[in-house]
Amino acid sequence: MNNIKLTARSVAYSWDLIFSSSRFLIFIDFALKTVRTSFPLLTAFLLKYILDALTHEAPDIEKILLFVLLYGLAVVLNRGVVSAQSLTRSTITKKAQHLYECRLAEKLSALPMGMLDSSKCKDNVAEVRYTKNVAVQLIFRVTDTLSCVYSFAVAFVTLASFSLGFSIILLVLTVPNCIFNEYYCRKTDDFRREHAPNLRKSFYYRWMLTDAWPAKDVRMYDLTDPIKGRYEEEKERYIKENKKLGKRVLRGKLFIELFRRSGEMIFIAYVIFKAVNGTIGIGDVALYIGFAGTITDRFQEITWFIADAFCCVAECMGKMFAFFEEKTENINGVRALSRFESLAFENVYFKYPHTEKYILSGASFALERGDKLSIVGINGSGKSTIIKLMLGLYTPDSGRILINGYPMEDYDIREVRKLFSALFQSFVQYPLTLRENVSLSALERMENDEEIEAVLLQSGIYGDLQPKLEKGLDSFMSRNFDDKGTALSKGQWQKIALSRAYFKNAQIVIFDEPSAALDAQAEDRIFKNFESISDGKTGIMISHRISGSRMSNKIIVLENGRITEQGTHEELTSLGGMYARLYNLQKEKYTAKEADRYEQ
Repeated sequence: MNNIKLTARSVAYSWDLIFSSSRFLIFIDFALKTVRTSFPLLTAFLLKYILDALTHEAPDIEKILLFVLLYGLAVVLNRGVVSAQSLTRSTITKKAQHLYECRLAEKLSALPMGMLDSSKCKDNVAEVRYTKNVAVQLIFRVTDTLSCVYSFAVAFVTLASFSLGFSIILLVLTVPNCIFNEYYCRKTDDFRREHAPNLRKSFYYRWMLTDAWPAKDVRMYDLTDPIKGRYEEEKERYIKENKKLGKRVLRGKLFIELFRRSGEMIFIAYVIFKAVNGTIGIGDVALYIGFAGTITDRFQEITWFIADAFCCVAECMGKMFAFFEEKTENINGVRALSRFESLAFENVYFKYPHTEKYILSGASFALERGDKLSIVGINGSGKSTIIKLMLGLYTPDSGRILINGYPMEDYDIREVRKLFSALFQSFVQYPLTLRENVSLSALERMENDEEIEAVLLQSGIYGDLQPKLEKGLDSFMSRNFDDKGTALSKGQWQKIALSRAYFKNAQIVIFDEPSAALDAQAEDRIFKNFESISDGKTGIMISHRISGSRMSNKIIVLENGRITEQGTHEELTSLGGMYARLYNLQKEKYTAKEADRYEQ
């Protein structure tokens, strides 16, 4: 019963997908399919009439020529209909697949980061991507099956009028094939699911061999052969197992097909015997022999669809429905949020999904509008994790995060993120134009050249970049889409990411290790700009440069996921704790000139 409901739901979804993307073309496809199904039946009867007319004692030449003309016309028209339907279905398929990909992208963009991090989710996404072919083709298979029912009914009624017993026997001989189809459907579905991780690995290795992004490392460390070896190993494993399955299926199919066709041979012998006895004419022989194959073939196709729909399709689509029903990020908050006043962590504990170690343990601190906060700690202490929790990319395992005194869950997460502008440590290098790279944080101001140029100057990249821009702000920042695009260093990319953060003009500004890829001069500019960009706003900085914390009025120190120190620079250096040790350690590494520069 569950499979029946799931199959019905799957057909309804497929119809919605195709109707939403190609509502006019789908009716054309139905019409073409109906005509296409009728032509073989028509030509079978025309051939019978032609043969009967030819073997008549006094052949009617005009009647024969008319039947031959109609037969030829039907054959030609059928080929035209086949071509037209092929083109129609190709167009419908592309449109429906595009709509499916859009729905999938929308769902993926709303899933919690914790889900996207898991290997299981990646395998599920790979399966759901495959399901687009099933979802799109399902409605075609329904119409094809209905046409099979139509052909089967005509052929069965015709044969039953000749021999009901043999007609039933032909159907019975097809039953083993139906059972085998159900077995084959399950095996292929199990195989695809079992080897999804192998395929995903092989796709990744292929990407490493063909994409420009990892090319430097691959060539520098001579990794082509090792990666190629891993790629071939994964593909060979998949091909080998697929070949084993194919052999088992082939052996079973040959035996069952031989069993089915033997029944047809006996029926053909019976038809010929009747013709020799003069019971039926030569036209009837051609019609009955042709329809014997039609009955078994169409009945097999009908049962194949039923077996596939109730086993593979239902299971495959069921996983798709489950995926699309996964809980998304909170966008149904009841509270309005336009102005930031305060943010607080209250005894927050957090560990990443599928791990046991807590990255944050009992973290508590508060931030008011206009504060400048520095988060200090060694690598792996949980600094960037705090930012991810602030942005709602993850949710705490326990404890609360309050915004303006209310739990973050009370707000639409999209409205929460509008408060923030961030330069992440792992910033994205978009292979787009300079204008697009900067304005992605505020697309509504994309055409404001003056603002874009201002933030590029503020980040310190426009002076070096401007002479290289053949098309000004509309120049591409890579050669992915334009051979004349500008190739940038990692430091230059970070300055563009910094410009993007400036351009949003958000109420809270986050710098996550902003000096990681910058030279000393650019780093100095970052620290000086942090105060100016945060003037009247709230600023948060994570930096391994402790001296940059002096501009903050609040500093928190993280050790093994716990906040061990809080205060100002002066307060923490006087404590003689971890902050003071890190500060003194770094101070020793800089020259007296550099130390004086940070004092200014």
